Amino acid sequence: MAYEEKTDWLPDDPINEDDVNRWEKGIKDAHTDLAAHKNDMNNPHNTTKAQIGLGNVDDVQQASKIEFNNHDNDSTRHITSTERTNWNAKETTAGAQKKADAAEKNAKAYTDQHRNDTNNPHSVTKDQIGLGKVTNDKQATKSEFDAHNNDQIRHISDSERTKWNGAQLTKLTSDRGKRIKIPDGTDILSLPTGFYYALGKALLNNPIEGDAAWYNYDVIEGEEGRKSIVAYQSWGVTMWIGMVHTNGEFRGWKQVATTELLDSANNDLKSHVNNKTVHITADERSKWNGSQLFKITADNGTQRINLTSGSFYESLKDVGSVSFYGTNTVTDNPSATSLRGMQLVGQPGIGIGYAVDVSGNAWWFYYNANQTAINWFPIESANAAQMRMEKAVSDAKDYTDSNFSNEKLTVLPIASGIEDARTPGTEYPFGITLMKIYDDNQTGYPLGYGLIKNEKWNNARFTQYFYGNADSRNGKNYLTGTWIRHWWLESGWTPWEKISGFAHANIGTTGIQYLDPATSTKIQFNRKIKDSHNAFDTTNNRFVAPNDGMYLVGAGLYMLNYPAYINLHIKVYLNGNAYKTLHHLRGYFENKDTELKVGLNGNATVPMNKGDYIEIYCYCNYGGSNRRGVDNQDGVFNFFDIQEIGGLNYPTV
Repeated sequence: MAYEEKTDWLPDDPINEDDVNRWEKGIKDAHTDLAAHKNDMNNPHNTTKAQIGLGNVDDVQQASKIEFNNHDNDSTRHITSTERTNWNAKETTAGAQKKADAAEKNAKAYTDQHRNDTNNPHSVTKDQIGLGKVTNDKQATKSEFDAHNNDQIRHISDSERTKWNGAQLTKLTSDRGKRIKIPDGTDILSLPTGFYYALGKALLNNPIEGDAAWYNYDVIEGEEGRKSIVAYQSWGVTMWIGMVHTNGEFRGWKQVATTELLDSANNDLKSHVNNKTVHITADERSKWNGSQLFKITADNGTQRINLTSGSFYESLKDVGSVSFYGTNTVTDNPSATSLRGMQLVGQPGIGIGYAVDVSGNAWWFYYNANQTAINWFPIESANAAQMRMEKAVSDAKDYTDSNFSNEKLTVLPIASGIEDARTPGTEYPFGITLMKIYDDNQTGYPLGYGLIKNEKWNNARFTQYFYGNADSRNGKNYLTGTWIRHWWLESGWTPWEKISGFAHANIGTTGIQYLDPATSTKIQFNRKIKDSHNAFDTTNNRFVAPNDGMYLVGAGLYMLNYPAYINLHIKVYLNGNAYKTLHHLRGYFENKDTELKVGLNGNATVPMNKGDYIEIYCYCNYGGSNRRGVDNQDGVFNFFDIQEIGGLNYPTV
């Protein structure tokens, strides 16, 4: 009796003794039939030469082995491996890639065809049909071989081989004969011989750093590291020449003067010559040459007039300013000792000046037109002025410390702010201080921009706050919030804990999503209803944590179902792995005679670090032929809710 299979198994059907005996008899009958078929060596399937891969062989005269060997050993007509390598090196990257792709495609197609070939189940060989020495190639006839052997077009000559082997092997341009685009960040001085182009600002060692214009570059290498480079600015039609000397020493760029540049320089020279503002006139020269030529001091800057005796007034009668030194015995000299000084301004009989006595005291004086009196006034000495200044600074510091100390509030200037979040708390000043974090800081602060408040009582009692203060009205919730951390002298900084500005998202579905049986499938939540921090990606149906924290996750699915066996799991996946089951429903519902709708929903807390992601998956298995899936419903039934409920991903115990 032929084997009768059973194809309507259900997951919970029992297996009895009759089933096992039926399987054993079926296996025995199959082995008996297979052994009889395997021992039949008379080509029972009438295998042909095409079925064993020799369909292209013709029944014609073949070239002899001697003729083939003579042709195969002809080193003039055939190329060597070195020659083939050199010539193949001229192939373009795109062409080589195209050939490689075609070869891979052909090899795969042939492999797939061979693997699926069931026309020769006994692996009949060429020897069994008398063609053991024949290869799987269409054979050339003797006349075809002779015609090919005498073909002077397809074969190369000695002169051609010499010519081609001596050809240029370094490409100077692209395959289309155009300049080669230089990748961004390339150092111009490292370029080999060739013709290139690029944006000036994208390269290193450009003649003008940061120039946004397009440039062309001609590079010719010499021996021992020498090379010449010509750079052309396309827009400005300007050219520079640069030289790399022996052993790679760059000698710098020299701009080539164009007629336009020379004309501009000539015009600038003419403009300068004609500029009456920067040049003096003959009248001005005469005026200045007739100016005051009386010297106030000697050429070396020392005193001019030595007053060794006589009235001090006598030195002040002359017109102009004079210098004097020596001993003066006038009674109205404030120190009545040796006096040194200079008259600053004056006219006959009237003037003011200053004087310094040998004790270092400084004075300034005034004398009247009648020369009847000199009025002396003391000038503060450097030491006395320094003492006054130090006292003023001390008084200011005492006032500041009393009224504006760090213990009250200090805004640290940018230069004094601590930009590195890894800096120990002992480096911060005492009291309450404010700092600004900017320039997309990535040293460990919660965000790249924000405001820092430090509350430091001492090196063992220090709390730091970070305020992300972006404008949430412009949709920048992901740059808002408040974080806190603490400094402990023994263990350092605690992790940042968010205390405000928590993220939340409400995501729905669109359309019907059918689910394959006995498979866990990611649910296509692709309709944003709310997303405070723009953290949900509808292209891959996942929520990416914008901050470290604890998140409350809720999900609901309205399932298409029919009266039959069902097994449904809705789970939350963390970073691609199943994390928690939200709802599980399994059982038989055959007693129903109409479509049976099923709702799955549940909640779970998920701790995540910044950058972790969560997704919703559903495992679906069922009996019957009707497909199951997620019905087309609104956010009341199909929803994926995420609420950040804590600002710290607490470590496990």
